[in-house]
Amino acid sequence: MTILFLDANAATSGPRTEALRRQPDWTVHSVSSVTEARTWLTRASSVDLLITEAIPSASGDTGFNLRDAVLARFPQARVLFTTRYDLTGFESQIAGWPVLQDGPYTEEKLISKAQTALTSPPPPNCVEMPPFLAPGTMVGNYQVLDRLTQETESETYRAIQVTVQRPVAMVLLRPDLLNQPEAIKSFKERERLKASISHPRIAPLYEAGSVNGLIFYTRELPRGRNLEELQAAGEHLTERKIAELLFGVAEAMQYAVERGHHHRPLYARDIYLDAENQASIVNIFRPAGSRPRVATEEVAALLELIHPLATEGKARGLLATLAEAGHDWSTLLDALDDVRDAMRERSIMRRIEAEESAPGGKGSTPWWAWAVAAAALLAVFGLGNLVGIATPTTKASLKQEMVIIPAGSFIYQKKEMRTLPTFWISKHEVSIGQYGDFLAALKEKPNPSFDHPDQPKTKTGHTPPKWADTYAAAKAGATFNGQPMSLNTPVTQVDWWDAYAYAKWRGQRLPTEEEWEKAARGDKGLLFPWGNKQDKTIANLGDDYDANGQGGDKDGYNLWAPIDRKTQDVSSYDIQDMAGNVSEWTASERAGELWPDHPDYPDLRVPVVRGGHFALKSSNDLLTTRFFAESASESTLARGFRTASDTAPGKQK
Repeated sequence: MTILFLDANAATSGPRTEALRRQPDWTVHSVSSVTEARTWLTRASSVDLLITEAIPSASGDTGFNLRDAVLARFPQARVLFTTRYDLTGFESQIAGWPVLQDGPYTEEKLISKAQTALTSPPPPNCVEMPPFLAPGTMVGNYQVLDRLTQETESETYRAIQVTVQRPVAMVLLRPDLLNQPEAIKSFKERERLKASISHPRIAPLYEAGSVNGLIFYTRELPRGRNLEELQAAGEHLTERKIAELLFGVAEAMQYAVERGHHHRPLYARDIYLDAENQASIVNIFRPAGSRPRVATEEVAALLELIHPLATEGKARGLLATLAEAGHDWSTLLDALDDVRDAMRERSIMRRIEAEESAPGGKGSTPWWAWAVAAAALLAVFGLGNLVGIATPTTKASLKQEMVIIPAGSFIYQKKEMRTLPTFWISKHEVSIGQYGDFLAALKEKPNPSFDHPDQPKTKTGHTPPKWADTYAAAKAGATFNGQPMSLNTPVTQVDWWDAYAYAKWRGQRLPTEEEWEKAARGDKGLLFPWGNKQDKTIANLGDDYDANGQGGDKDGYNLWAPIDRKTQDVSSYDIQDMAGNVSEWTASERAGELWPDHPDYPDLRVPVVRGGHFALKSSNDLLTTRFFAESASESTLARGFRTASDTAPGKQK
């Protein structure tokens, strides 16, 4: 029996939790906030009983919303509300579930109420009833497809407006309420209010009608997927997507609230995000209810709704910053306007230049530096990357060459001695030509067994952005941003899942951080692959990088350098481009381990990137700095990878 127990009072939570845990076969998870409960809920395998304060704090999310989240995942769960406040006026939110007044209550009373709640049936209005309209039913000009939601007074169906083949949402007054004048009056009042609202981010009401005694109205079915669907698909939203999502919702809410419209709570099913990252909401507005809504509480509840979708560090940081500010809809809109301004491409040059400083300590280059750089470079690509030479290249793609790294001890990080068995690592970074062979093989014979088991369901392939243009330019030997490209240019814009799949296709794997560092520094722990003396002319690094494409006066290259060139950026094991060119994905720190915890977000595990790249300035820490990615789905124009193996190379693919 699994019980989720929320008591925000630190003085009473501990003893009450222990009292619950003393009951035979009761597994109790105790939390102090709705946010903490929601986080636990994302990984819970079952919940039999939720015991929660109805209103844990004067502001923020409520136990009613937590109840909805629990029942959405575990419909058979039971609920027991506790309260330190008078809940008069909250009858509709309580919805018939039992309430234990905390005056304070005794532990014995808590146990008794919990036992009763576990064995009692749910309230009648919480039991899902069969839909009143079967699929295929015609209601005037609309054909019912399926039921979307069931509420106390209405049901919402997905339907098709037959004459124009338009998908709509049909909201039907429950037929068993047609003999209640007050229910009809309330439904009609909602119709009129919803029809008066016109905003591009609020689903409009199409028409209201009555057919064969049924009373209904139809509204737009928003484009895209709602938050429930995104979460069910395992989707994760970046900081940029969350900023756009929040801005859209805040814009819609502020428009309606400043015009005096009341509304019910926003649920995850009400908020939609389309393919262009534009947000819209269902029309949740209605005549004034028994309890006026507090805007700061509503904003806090919205941020908590989105929290499960924010797994990247920067995305979580944005939500935390907004939550701490205690915004209402108006100030949230202003804050998000500032956030979006800061992300716009007009600051490309300033941001890239700011990120050219040398790495230091443990940390990651902020995602936006490379996201913005990528946008800038891809804009150049789209406007004409085939500038200058377009003569077909005569150079074939370099074949992979694996180099043996003998077993033995070596210096890792700051003079730490470690030992590794024999392994093999690729001499060069994976090239565009080599990666193209992988994609061609997948196209000819798709094989999902190459995918990592934790790869997001929404990732359905391993083709990098703008791949067709990139491959065509490389194959033609054209120039990009003033620099020649070839099939031997290192592949970039691959995320960790892509690198993993490629390595597995080759019958290999990604190197661990230990292996990468030994291959780069040798067993003596050198500062650079070539020795301990810095030389800014050897590796393809950012000391001569220029965002306008005019760099390269020190090492000969402004962007990527071909892997088949002659270079002195070679380690004692004859491994090339470990200091510069492009940074590289690794598997984990040690063999068989999980990704490490992000140093800024301890509850977030992410893969680590190693080595410098063409826009990163030289430093003595190039080979020891651990760059923590924001997520395994992150990709940049300055990141590639190489592969490793536990066995001697066989026939090359």
